[in-house]
Amino acid sequence: MNHRLSPRRVLVLGGTGFLGSEIAGRFIEQGSSVAVLARHGPTGIKRKKLRTADLVLGAAEDEEVLERGLEDADHVVHALGCPLPAGSNGDPVDDLLQTVPTLVRLLEMLRRRPGISLTFLSSGGTVYGNPVKVPADESTRCDPITAYGITKLAAEKYIGMYSDRYGIDARILRISNAYGPLQSPERGQGLIAAFLDAARSGHGVRIFGDGTALRDYVTVEDVANAVVQLYRCSDGPRVLNVGSGTGHSVRDVLAIVGHVTGHPLHVDWLPERLFDVKAIVLDVTTLHQLIAWSPVPLEEGIPRIWNTWQSWSAPLGEDLPL
Repeated sequence: MNHRLSPRRVLVLGGTGFLGSEIAGRFIEQGSSVAVLARHGPTGIKRKKLRTADLVLGAAEDEEVLERGLEDADHVVHALGCPLPAGSNGDPVDDLLQTVPTLVRLLEMLRRRPGISLTFLSSGGTVYGNPVKVPADESTRCDPITAYGITKLAAEKYIGMYSDRYGIDARILRISNAYGPLQSPERGQGLIAAFLDAARSGHGVRIFGDGTALRDYVTVEDVANAVVQLYRCSDGPRVLNVGSGTGHSVRDVLAIVGHVTGHPLHVDWLPERLFDVKAIVLDVTTLHQLIAWSPVPLEEGIPRIWNTWQSWSAPLGEDLPL
């Protein structure tokens, strides 16, 4: 197995976001120089985490801004945010335009800069759609049922084309449902954050369907560890699943949150939505073969977040001032 040293300088697109800030912080801990490109600077806890990073303020779709970020970089992590699955279906044109043109522009720039590698964060929760069997490995047919998943898959295909045609060193990580202390409960994507927020506030929660929908949950810290370790590992396939490899239903999460917090949640049960995947768990066998991979079990991860949030004075999920 071939290994390489940590990158000298990493550019993290979306480096002040939930995933991007954790990844940027982990590269900093490993001794890399880091630049984060984002529309707004980090605040609170993220500001402390990224205090040694160079901040490139602006939109990634602005070629001049992207040029500044790429200066002296030898690795790029694409962690840009995009519309959620529900929102993407409501405006699929906007979803496509927010993701694909910026990515293709980046690939064109990398084509002219040999030696800069790329890690792209895709979605293991949506690109497979409703697979015939779970866990789904990387060879499973991709048949997304949302505009969000289709856009992510289109991005993967563009990366594959540029990698094959122009030799861009790229890796695509299909991330399962990531969660962590700084995930906002307001965005409608973080089920665990939303449930914990409801437990503390005393509010009820809305669940679409009967609660049997199965998902694979992985901590944001584990995702960051995988990104850093996989950069060092030059072997392996272009596309990799990054998840826990274990499925939990919505009812499972509900029960764990109730047990951990001591506050069973009132549930408003709503009809199932057509764009919600019924069951997706990622097969992470290949990941285990490439790196040291011991993801935190959900039964340990949820208490960690609850204990962390209990020690904060501001509302759950906020990026607290220091």
